Amino acid sequence: MAGDRFGEPPAGTGEPPQRDEANAAQETAGPRLTGFEHRILESAIRGAVPRLVVAAHKEFVTDAQDEVVPPELDFHLHPELDPKARELPCTDKAITYRTALAQALVDPDPRSHRAMIEELQRNDIPMHTLAIHLFSPVAAQLGRLWCNDETDFIQVAVASTRLGMIVNHLSQNRSQTIRAREKARRVLLARTQGAMHTLGVSIVASCFRDMGWDVDGGADLELDDSLYMRLSNSSYSLLGISVARIDEVDECAEAIRRIHTNRSLDRMKIAVGGPAVMKTPLAFQAIGADMIAKSALEVMQVADRLGA
Repeated sequence: MAGDRFGEPPAGTGEPPQRDEANAAQETAGPRLTGFEHRILESAIRGAVPRLVVAAHKEFVTDAQDEVVPPELDFHLHPELDPKARELPCTDKAITYRTALAQALVDPDPRSHRAMIEELQRNDIPMHTLAIHLFSPVAAQLGRLWCNDETDFIQVAVASTRLGMIVNHLSQNRSQTIRAREKARRVLLARTQGAMHTLGVSIVASCFRDMGWDVDGGADLELDDSLYMRLSNSSYSLLGISVARIDEVDECAEAIRRIHTNRSLDRMKIAVGGPAVMKTPLAFQAIGADMIAKSALEVMQVADRLGA
C-alpha cells in the first residue's frame, strides 16, 4: 500500500511492525572483518569442507589431489607469516623490495636489475635475510606465475637468470668481507641430475656464506663420481643435496647409502632439500638423511644447530 514503509505491515492490519533483520544484524554485530581476514576465513572454510566430506564418504574418493594453498597463506610467498622468520634482522626492509625486484627481473631494460644490485649493495640488510624474505618469495612467485600460465617460458627464464646473477653477485661480494674463523665450518652443496633450475642452490649457498661457512660445490656439482672425489679429498661438516623431482628419491637414497659406507665420513651430516622435498617431504623421511629442509629458513636453522 502506498505510504507504507519497507519492513512494516500495511496500515490498518493491526499486525505489529516487522523488524528489519539486516539492520538489526548490523547493529548487534561486532567489528567487521578486514578483507585479508575475510580471505583467510574463506580459505579455511573452503579447505575444511572438502576434508570433512572426504572423511565421511571415503568410498566416493577416487582421485586424491594436493591441497592448494591460497597465495596469502603460502609461507613460500610470505615467509614473514612464520614467527621465526620474522625474527631475522631487517625483515620489514627486505619485504619492501619485493615489488621493485619482481619488476626489475622482467623489465626489458637490463639496467633495471643492475640498478637493483647497486641498491641492495648499499643497504645494510644481511644476506640471509635477503635470501629468506626477498629472493625466495620472488622466486616462488615466478614459479606460481609459470604454473598458472600467467607468463611464458622466455620471461621466466630471463627473470630466473637475472635473479641468479643478483644472488651470486651479492653473495660473492659480501663473502669477501667475512673473515675466516679459526676452524671454518665447511659445507658441500650438490644436486640431483634432474635439477635443471639451480637458483635455489645459489640462494642456499648465499645463506651459508653470510653465516660464515666455507661453501664448496654448488649448482654445477651432481651426484656422481666428482662428488665422491671431493668427499674423499676434503673434510666437510655438512653435505646439502638439492632434489628436483620426486622420481629422484631412489637416486638420492643410493648416494646417501654409498656415503654411509665410508667410515671417514661418519661425522658429516647430510641434509636434503629442493623442490621435491618442499612438495613431498614425507617421501624423504626414510632415505638416511640427517635433516630434511623444506625451505631456506630451515637450511639456516640447520646451519645454526651445527655451528652451536
